[in-house]
Amino acid sequence: MSDHADPFEWSGGHPALDFVNTLDERPFDPPIENLATYRDLVRFAELAKLIEPSVAAPLRKLSDPACSRVAKRARKLREHLHDVLAAAHAGQPLPQTDLNAIGAAIQVAHAARALVVSHSPGLAGHSWSRPVAPDTPLHACALSIEHLLVAVERKRIRKCWASDCDVYYVDTSKGQHRQWCSMKACGNREKQRRWRAGSQ
Repeated sequence: MSDHADPFEWSGGHPALDFVNTLDERPFDPPIENLATYRDLVRFAELAKLIEPSVAAPLRKLSDPACSRVAKRARKLREHLHDVLAAAHAGQPLPQTDLNAIGAAIQVAHAARALVVSHSPGLAGHSWSRPVAPDTPLHACALSIEHLLVAVERKRIRKCWASDCDVYYVDTSKGQHRQWCSMKACGNREKQRRWRAGSQ
């Protein structure tokens, strides 16, 4: 993927859901992997506003062997979140092994931050202790997952109703009746399917 390409699905309404949606076309074999490389991970974290461009720029230049391992860990973290979301969507108990793995990643992410003087209304804010460390974008994704799991109402976290779509999103509609990841994509496609089925 080039630095200017943007293959990511931004229908999630929350960066953690956009993160889990980076594995595109999940119901199909093989799905499309949009976090294939470390540079992909950095690009996602930057576009999702999880890390600042000033942090992303030097990270993209890293050639540390650890970078590929960080990308692999990010993909594993993403799948732990997906398993949690899938269980919640199916009305099943959340898998504790996945929550444990996510919790461990969150703890490490918190340890990678430091309190610094802030110009915001608060007295201090958070900054990365080592912003150019290879695992900074992974930590940013972990903290986003923490916010999703702890701060977002579970009933608002939905999965697209299309049978061939596995995109998750936060339903912020007034009556919470949103059914599709996108009306332009799945919504229109499903409407056409229903129309064709009714006309036969």
